[in-house]
Amino acid sequence: MITRIEIDGFKSFKDFSMDFTPFTVIAGTNASGKSNLFDALHLLKKLTEFDLRTAFSGERGEPIELFTQYKDNEYTNKMSLNVEMLIDKHIIDNWGVEADIKYTRLRYELTLERKKNERNLDELYVIHEELKIIKKANDTWAKNFLPKDVETKYNWIPKVVGGKSDPYIRTIEDKNNRSFKIRQDGKAGGKATPGNAVAQTILSSINSVDFPHAFAAKEEIRKWKFLQLSPDVLRQPSKYLAKSSLDYDGANLASTLFRIKQDDEFNLKNISRKLNNLLPNMVEINVIDDKPNQQYLVKAKSEEGEEYTSRVLSEGTLRLLVLCVLLYDDDFNGLLCFEEPENGIHPSRIHTMIDLLNDLSINFDEGDSPLRQVMINTHSPTLVGSVLKLENNLKNSIWFSRLISKKIEYKNNKFMTKVTKMLPVVPNQQKVLNLFNTSEEEKKLTLTEVKNYLENFQVDEYL
Repeated sequence: MITRIEIDGFKSFKDFSMDFTPFTVIAGTNASGKSNLFDALHLLKKLTEFDLRTAFSGERGEPIELFTQYKDNEYTNKMSLNVEMLIDKHIIDNWGVEADIKYTRLRYELTLERKKNERNLDELYVIHEELKIIKKANDTWAKNFLPKDVETKYNWIPKVVGGKSDPYIRTIEDKNNRSFKIRQDGKAGGKATPGNAVAQTILSSINSVDFPHAFAAKEEIRKWKFLQLSPDVLRQPSKYLAKSSLDYDGANLASTLFRIKQDDEFNLKNISRKLNNLLPNMVEINVIDDKPNQQYLVKAKSEEGEEYTSRVLSEGTLRLLVLCVLLYDDDFNGLLCFEEPENGIHPSRIHTMIDLLNDLSINFDEGDSPLRQVMINTHSPTLVGSVLKLENNLKNSIWFSRLISKKIEYKNNKFMTKVTKMLPVVPNQQKVLNLFNTSEEEKKLTLTEVKNYLENFQVDEYL
């Protein structure tokens, strides 16, 4: 899971930082930068899988528009994306080789530069990349949010005696030369890569447990899932050769359910029970092997005994079904980013959906829980009000997003530009607000803005 992000030079972010809990809600009006945070995470995921050109293609906006704009046709030429993570201690690569890592708290830093190549065309380069251990003495997040019980805490951060503390990936600057070094780790020896024209991250080249900590960091980022569910896609059957995991738009729902049924039919029954608790009229979910058409088909049974295929289920039912599937899918872990989950959900069901998303995220007091994290953005006052009612404030957090004016100095010129600022809003727990290093002025301003944002919602009992 991601515990902290620092962004500079990406879209509306300038010297931005934010800490995360297992269930993090980002609220705010439209055009306040909520989606830009998801875009930054999505870009970082692609940068650890593909070369720079491929990673930047297909993102929202032209590649140059991903850099912070100061005025018309004036963009910054550098972008930094740094993340701190808590990762699984057991890893397995695509060849089935398994390994355990010593350190589960890692920090990954990446800085890119946009400059002209020898043909006077814009090109992207990696100018800084580092992967290092977050030392226990400096790990304020772990001190604040992991259980105080030593035995439970060691489930997430193993006790280590001795060992090197050098970065697993580091950038070496030598006069006019730059190189990237992968330190010896596990079975593989260290190696250096010339870096003056690097157009791909070092992390993207790590594909096996030969470099276990670097591979574990890459796998953590690679598992980030971004949901933008499409009801038309969710309603479709899955062909036999379709992937057996949910895609970002909900594709492969039927084949995912079929795989879950084959692995453990009891989990399919759990999905039915959970959906029935949310939607009492739905008493059973099943998946049929439609052999004549070589496809898998989702079927639902109502309390009246009538059966329906997924083709006629409502958008709200399908969205709740997806979350139930993820909850009982033993193959799913990592970060789930869900934009505006309230879409298609009746307001009376939003509180139920929030309970489900909360259940989907990890509870660190349960030592054998899968390492799952949920991050959503919303502009729904009803949804924010439902989150305010949740217990366990060390697990859940709400951040309020807004655009503020900031003076920027660039190339000896000063510009006034709009940048995204996010501040934590945690009800009834001043201690938790202090964990996020929020000033008294910011706390008062945020609470006032949230009250105005929630309009007629009665929040005084929560704030």
